[in-house]
Amino acid sequence: MRSKILLLGWLSSSTLLAISPALTDSAVAQCVMTDVSVQVAVRGSRQPSRQSNNVDLQNQGRCSGNSITQVGTQVYTGSGRANQQRTSRQRINSGRGGTGINGPTIKVPVGVKVDVYNPAYDPSLTRPRNFRR
Repeated sequence: MRSKILLLGWLSSSTLLAISPALTDSAVAQCVMTDVSVQVAVRGSRQPSRQSNNVDLQNQGRCSGNSITQVGTQVYTGSGRANQQRTSRQRINSGRGGTGINGPTIKVPVGVKVDVYNPAYDPSLTRPRNFRR
């Protein structure tokens, strides 16, 4: 008899565990703002390139359950000096209200700048030369 009571108790608790997610509110995360920039210059000049990435991430009020992702890529190949400029502005307003989440909006700016000298683009090395015989 005791084993039947234990089995019944185990079945009852396992049933409650199975339906408990339906009885609770779903999880809601904070808002996340992500800005990813990649600037690549492969050139034949030994002078450094000008690469700038200006990012403005703004949020207004409490926010949860929203996310923004902005991606920008700039690629230059040539013999001169590269001038790569990027400006990104994002604004996120309140998301789902009444969640009780009071944490800050998560802001993730990622900027990758690559500036590579490649002799194949260097005009001083690739122009034909006059040779005397």
